[in-house]
Amino acid sequence: MGAAPVTAESEKTAAAVGTTKKGLATRDRIITGAREALERDGMASLTTRKIAASANVRLATLHYYFDSKESLLLAVLEDVIGDMSVSYEAASLARDPDTAIAGLLRLIWSYITKTRERQIAQYELTIHALRNANAQWLAERQYNAYIDFYSRFVPSDPDLPEEDRTRISKSLARFILIGIDGLILQVFALDDEEVSRESVEALILAAQNYFRHLCRTTRSKGR
Repeated sequence: MGAAPVTAESEKTAAAVGTTKKGLATRDRIITGAREALERDGMASLTTRKIAASANVRLATLHYYFDSKESLLLAVLEDVIGDMSVSYEAASLARDPDTAIAGLLRLIWSYITKTRERQIAQYELTIHALRNANAQWLAERQYNAYIDFYSRFVPSDPDLPEEDRTRISKSLARFILIGIDGLILQVFALDDEEVSRESVEALILAAQNYFRHLCRTTRSKGR
């Protein structure tokens, strides 16, 4: 985690240079260019020069807004989460836990199938971060962001204390993320729609059962 100060510095830099309307627009263009280059060419060939070309800005301009490639990748991750938020928050999930879990997982999978190249790029970003000691903090930030995001949409038991509801939401979000990660790789590799449907339904059933288990064991401990 020795690179954490780099993150803080990059966030401070972004705040300092991105306060004007023009500055914010330029920063957004760089982030979009980086995301598009990552999705198009992959992590292995991603350079700041390619990102600058994709964003149609000078290389010096890119470095003015982002002091490292990792700080830019963090901004790309935040942009991806923002896009997910727009798609997911537009959906209406049921109150019933089983129905809500089924609706959420089908929503997640629908989004994934529409953003295939982005999903592959996100995997490449994770592997890059884990392979590089100075960037491992990025993988942690990435997965904590996914867990926090999914935990906003999973159901909760209103009869439990808030602390327990928060813990259960995080546990269920982690479980769903584990399943989705495996599904993405398997389904993209096999390219079989029937396997895809069966696997999503199996994950729905498992997540429903896991949610009931979490609530049941929490209630039993509270007695």
